[in-house]
Amino acid sequence: MSFMPASLVRARGFTLVELLVVLMIVGIAIAMASLSVGGRDNATLAEEEAEQFMVSARFVSEQTVLNREVIGLFWQPRADSGATGQRWCYQWRRYRDQRWEEVTDFMEERCLPPELQLEVRVEGEEWEYDPRETTPQPVLAFYPSGEATPYEMAIIPGRFDEGETQRIEITMMADLIWVNREREEELQDEW
Repeated sequence: MSFMPASLVRARGFTLVELLVVLMIVGIAIAMASLSVGGRDNATLAEEEAEQFMVSARFVSEQTVLNREVIGLFWQPRADSGATGQRWCYQWRRYRDQRWEEVTDFMEERCLPPELQLEVRVEGEEWEYDPRETTPQPVLAFYPSGEATPYEMAIIPGRFDEGETQRIEITMMADLIWVNREREEELQDEW
């Protein structure tokens, strides 16, 4: 009768527990990958775009004071390639030599995803894009004095839900207010 050493007996295969652990690890990896790739809904897109706008608006506000120049915000709808809808794009321009010119040295045009809609109020009045306007004026301007055009903006997810709309306000004194974040902070302070 021949006996096999214990090390050879174990080398024949995996135990059920080992297989279950490997399957669990693979399952977790797949779940993480699917969340990171496909987890962005319209509400998340609206929040990301609001955050990007706030970053660029703060930067532009500082640049106007530092460089002693006027910089304005221009919105324009663009046809979305391959789709029937449109998307809103914004661009910062500086006022030089009696005209508005692109600020390409530090700010490029940015477009909202086509799933998002836009509402803008300038000095308390609702703004609508007019394609017939030959010399468009900015909806928001930051001045070297540290002032700005009173401006309100709402980035609205495709499926409208008031809680998911991202609202931004800019006061005459160039205070940038992300209304959603202000409310979140107030609620956290109450708790």
